[in-house]
Amino acid sequence: MKLSKYFYLVAILLLPSIFTFGQNLSEFKTILTECGMTFEKPSGFDESKIVENADMNYEYALKYPDKDFIIRYAVRPITYKFYANSEVKNELEGQKGFRNSQYEIIFKTVMLNLTGGIEYKYTVFDTEAVKSEFNADWGVTTFVDLNPNGEFGKGYKYCMIVAIHKRDIADAYYFYLSNTKDQFMDNVDPLFHSLKFE
Repeated sequence: MKLSKYFYLVAILLLPSIFTFGQNLSEFKTILTECGMTFEKPSGFDESKIVENADMNYEYALKYPDKDFIIRYAVRPITYKFYANSEVKNELEGQKGFRNSQYEIIFKTVMLNLTGGIEYKYTVFDTEAVKSEFNADWGVTTFVDLNPNGEFGKGYKYCMIVAIHKRDIADAYYFYLSNTKDQFMDNVDPLFHSLKFE
């Protein structure tokens, strides 16, 4: 990957910081409404503090009250229903072609940012399944060891990444973080379909 392309991708990962930075459920849902997504908070979870970092911005997080397990949500709009100003509109519209064709490359960049440059195998979801479950056009998942020196994964060892993409709408990411693999998928289950496209 050319260095200039890498920096462009990193800029996309950090893009929402120039718009709205979600800290609570109301602010997060406002972001989602503007770019055509919905979120249902599962019962029994507490909000988790946003950790600002240079690896991967995210807009909302939940945690189990009694387990060392959290989920962080990141949304990268491709277009908004309504634009705050012409600068925001021009920024997003100028990226649309790239974002609609390079979502897998962007996903890989996310993975490399969180692992300290180590690429892991990943599984692309079946097209019909990702449409049915997330109303998305494409989706992918992988399980990685987090970079112990990274800011995003500080305090955690493992992360399951789920990414979903819908043409002209957005890319969205789920990050499930834990320090153990024991009962990992049991902890994922109630959170798995919480964020979807309309």
